[in-house]
Amino acid sequence: MTNQEKWNSAVALLSGEYASLPAPLQEEVRRISRQIMLLKDELHDFAESVDGAAICASCQGECCASGKYHFTVIDTLVFLATGKPLFVPRFDAEHCPYLGDTGCLMEPATRPFNCITFNCERIEGMLEPSEQARFYALEKALRLSCREIEDLLGGRYMHGLLMNFEHDVQEEGRPLLGERGNFNGHRHQ
Repeated sequence: MTNQEKWNSAVALLSGEYASLPAPLQEEVRRISRQIMLLKDELHDFAESVDGAAICASCQGECCASGKYHFTVIDTLVFLATGKPLFVPRFDAEHCPYLGDTGCLMEPATRPFNCITFNCERIEGMLEPSEQARFYALEKALRLSCREIEDLLGGRYMHGLLMNFEHDVQEEGRPLLGERGNFNGHRHQ
């Protein structure tokens, strides 16, 4: 199975699993997803404040070279819960499959945790100590929001969507969103 086929299968499976969650659980995922998006936008603003886009363009995205597994189950849930159209990755490219001809295929609020929280030394060195402290406080809040979804749905979803699909679905024969019928006290119907 190619990476594109795995992507298509994983997205279809997760879409179905999310759609079959009870409405109150879907609403809670939506609430947390909006919170995640706000935090990611704030984190992105730090890199932008020191012209991070120009710095990234000058190094040609060295940190993006191995991004295949960066896009997670949580990132997918954010797209599903907020109704944002999901992009089409480019697995045939030499670089990160989530980069297009003009940069990242995702707006900052929907980019993977690793991508939005990583600042190379060049960017971080341009931030004042108080800005660095604020950045890491926001990163911690983002991590806690992601854990909130994991706790809510009873699984580990900060791993890559493709990685979870390969392990949970292909190897273990399990669904992506935990064992059916038990979502941390929520009865799946």
